[in-house]
Amino acid sequence: MPLSRRTLLAGSAATGAALAVGQGTFLAPASAAEDALTPTSFGPASLTAAVRGAAVIGDSVFITSRFNTPEGRMRLGEFDVHTGENRAIVDLPIPSNGGQKAAADGRYVYLGPAGSAYVYRYDPQSREVVAWSRAGGATTWYYDMVVHGEHLYIGTYPDCTVKRIRLADGSVETYGRISTSQYAAAVAVDDEYVYGGSAAPGTLLRWPKAGGAPTNLTSYLSSSPVGILDMLVHDGVVYVACGRQLISFAPDGSGRVSRDIPAEDRYIDQLTVGSDGTVYALCRLTTNLYEVTADGLAKVGQPLANVENQLLAPLPGGALLGVTGLGHVWKATPGGAATVWQTATRGFGYPETIQSMMRHTRNTIWVGGHYAMTVHRPEAGTSDRFDINGEVKAMAEGKAGVVYAGLYPSTQIVSVDPDSFDVTVLGLLGNEQLRTKRIHHDKPRNQLIVASSPQTTRHTGALTFIDLTDNSFDTHREFLPEQSVMDVVVQGTTAYLAGDTYGEGTSGPIRKVAQVAAVDIVTRQLLWREEIKPDWLSYESLHVVGNLLYAMGRRPRGAWFAYDLHTRRIVMEGDLGGYGQFNGVDGRVFSWVHWTNDICELPTVPGGETTVLYDNVPRGWYNNPSFHFTPDGRATWGMLGNDLARFPLPKK
Repeated sequence: MPLSRRTLLAGSAATGAALAVGQGTFLAPASAAEDALTPTSFGPASLTAAVRGAAVIGDSVFITSRFNTPEGRMRLGEFDVHTGENRAIVDLPIPSNGGQKAAADGRYVYLGPAGSAYVYRYDPQSREVVAWSRAGGATTWYYDMVVHGEHLYIGTYPDCTVKRIRLADGSVETYGRISTSQYAAAVAVDDEYVYGGSAAPGTLLRWPKAGGAPTNLTSYLSSSPVGILDMLVHDGVVYVACGRQLISFAPDGSGRVSRDIPAEDRYIDQLTVGSDGTVYALCRLTTNLYEVTADGLAKVGQPLANVENQLLAPLPGGALLGVTGLGHVWKATPGGAATVWQTATRGFGYPETIQSMMRHTRNTIWVGGHYAMTVHRPEAGTSDRFDINGEVKAMAEGKAGVVYAGLYPSTQIVSVDPDSFDVTVLGLLGNEQLRTKRIHHDKPRNQLIVASSPQTTRHTGALTFIDLTDNSFDTHREFLPEQSVMDVVVQGTTAYLAGDTYGEGTSGPIRKVAQVAAVDIVTRQLLWREEIKPDWLSYESLHVVGNLLYAMGRRPRGAWFAYDLHTRRIVMEGDLGGYGQFNGVDGRVFSWVHWTNDICELPTVPGGETTVLYDNVPRGWYNNPSFHFTPDGRATWGMLGNDLARFPLPKK
């Protein structure tokens, strides 16, 4: 059978395109101008306020971006701790992978980047930053930073080492490595000792402050799958957040007290001492705030929910200040209400690569980002942003415009009201599943059909049917045994599934050949399962038009074929150079793939050509690119770099 031929319609971005943020363009070379297609940009599709570092000076809190901006800068924001007012947004020229940790000494903010040999020092008065102290190698991440007396104490990755840096001159002294872990996750200091705690295997060492041989205090800890997450020393007592316990003891290990964390909480990830000397603990995900008592934990508030925490700090007068990993800043008095500010909408938000997209029938574009959703009204130039408990990996629109979404890593399937944006949890995929791959709304039966890949190190994905009349989940792992379910497309009452023998994060496959399966969505029974390509290990995407099933490969990367469902034969095949998504409109078939980053139209009859419509589109998708066709089929919504864009399609 003949291989499809690729012809070029639009010019390469690398050899003639022009891209601008906001109302940008993507221009073909002059020689192709007659046939060129030009997308229209509508500005950043999703803004994240993801934070790693946070520190307080006076009535200002400083936060640093978890990721770099599109220009490769680390974003630093300064906000009023009482009002949430934006005092400064500065993009710092720090070569790194983004922010990791921050500390302050009352005058300067010290920044530990992700992937940097240097600790940087930021001057809030001049808004200048300098590479202050060379404290590691080019791959060093700074996992904890504590100012005590005349030094900044640090715990680093990947060497799991505790060091200190003299504030006066930036000189570095090393205490030593904590354990075989790569992460020196927590550092605490008092007048006599320096304590270093590691991630799993959790180890706690105590060094004399002046240096010397360490004392191992690990025997006083509890078993923990994550090791130590935070630690402090107060009034002659060491407090350690270790797994499902908060443990305290004297520096010599005496007087040990173990406090169990309540069942509803996951871990304690922040500890602090209030202005009155009370020790407080903050829990990951629930954000429950506890007062640490002599023998237990007493809940005194819940400022937020469903977040990780990057800072818990005391304020004068008994209030506490918190910063979440999603960019919330909150202020609360224990036992009282909390005031919460979202910095993403206060100037700190920066463009991110998106997780997913969906065109809604109300002429809005829904974009899933990092624990946030943005609903765009492109023609009006307006948008709404709201928090959601995870990364939205897939979406589908149901009755009355309700949006259904699959969240990572919780495996929650949620519904979102299109008017109020209220989020309701329908349930969990469970069944050793991790990532939602695609959601299809089956309108006649009012059910969702969800394809998913398994948990890390597992091989078997699932197809889950969710009855929306009672939100009951019916999960099937038997349709593609020992394979991740990478995609599902529905035609009539048949769902077609594509498998990946590598599963999720495994060292290799169990079975030798990936399969395609067909399932009756009424009876939920397997119709057939076939190894169409005996040398394929992984499928990526499927699309059905008429009697043709189009399949895209991941292994081999970018290979594709069209399979006649009547004759059960391959009638066309070719190579796209990368994998992504197949989709179609009005009987046409399109691909958008990574690696080559191009958009193509595929033939629908043997011997036809594969035509490149857009070549080397600047990448803005975290997961696979996807199509979101306009109602007239003349364009698709997608990503142009970090911008939401509408891509015209050639006339049929």
